[in-house]
Parts: sequence; structure tokens; C-alpha cells
Amino acid sequence: MSAPRNDQVAKARLAWGESIPPEVMALAEACRARTSRAVAQQLGYSDAVISHVLAKKYPGDVAKVFVTIRGSLMGETVDCPELGELRRDQCLRNQARPFNPTNSTSARLFHACKVCPLRQQKDVA
Repeated sequence: MSAPRNDQVAKARLAWGESIPPEVMALAEACRARTSRAVAQQLGYSDAVISHVLAKKYPGDVAKVFVTIRGSLMGETVDCPELGELRRDQCLRNQARPFNPTNSTSARLFHACKVCPLRQQKDVA
């Protein structure tokens, strides 16, 4: 049995079954309301990643995608030691930014994010 062509919620339910995580449901509902391409752009992922997550076939770091979904689509926030309350997906983006010596906030974040207990970004050797 297959899901209707453009019904992302049905596609996700079919793939994930009864154990569908709330993040996948939020992603599917956002894709139904708009387009998967628009949602992918908002989350900072490709349309293919969104499709694979909905189909439960994403080989990458699903937990990281879920954190981004919780921040961007579900409104999860964290208490950043430098900036105060901000969305979890913004926290992840700050962690991934390179050092920028010409912007004092960016430079402070670069150093603070390295030792932050909220850090999820892996350092590249």
C-alpha cells in the first residue's frame, strides 16, 4: 500500500508506523501546508534529506535533523549563555559558524560555543 502522491503526512505514517516521532509529524505537516522544498530551505537541508527523513530512510544524523525541526518548526528554545533565549536551530547554526574577527558578537559566540554545554556540533579535525 502506498501513500497518496502529495500527502507527506500519509507518507510519513506509512514509513514510521505507530512509532512516528513528533518531529517527523511536524515535518510532514509543514510539508503538507507548504512544499517540501520550502520547508527544506527553512531548515537548511536539501529536499532529498526531507524526503528521506519522511520515508525513514535517511542515512545521516537523524538526531541533528530532529533538533533542527524542534527549533524551527516546533518552537523549542534554549538558554544561550551569550544571547539568552533563542531557538534550538539557531543555536546549532551558531555552533557551525566559522570565526569572524570583524563581528564582535560572532567572535564571542565562536569561543563561547566551543565550551557550551548545549554544544552538539562536532569539530572537524
